[in-house]
Amino acid sequence: MSTQPEQILEDKLVRQLGTLGYNFVAIRDEQELLRNLKAQLERHNNLHLMEPEFLQVLNHLDKGNVFDRAKILRDKMSLRLDNGETAYLEFFNTEHWCRNEYQVTQQVTAEAV
Repeated sequence: MSTQPEQILEDKLVRQLGTLGYNFVAIRDEQELLRNLKAQLERHNNLHLMEPEFLQVLNHLDKGNVFDRAKILRDKMSLRLDNGETAYLEFFNTEHWCRNEYQVTQQVTAEAV
């Protein structure tokens, strides 16, 4: 049985996901990851999130174990907007899943807390 370096395996996986329609995004650190998440949520939900609103989203996502978080991503989130109105934020289009945009990146660096 042969082995290969992890980087080669990762590169092959990223290329394969690209052939399946995933868009490659270069994300070097946690700040870029959060900016990309905010941009994708805004695009998917056709709205602009103010910083306090986006913090509500991050707090909402940062709950429970892996199973709880998977459920959170499938549900809609009730979001209190800065203007006092309520919006319902969707993380994935579960009804028409093929309309979701999929992305892949490599080796995001995050500092441990």
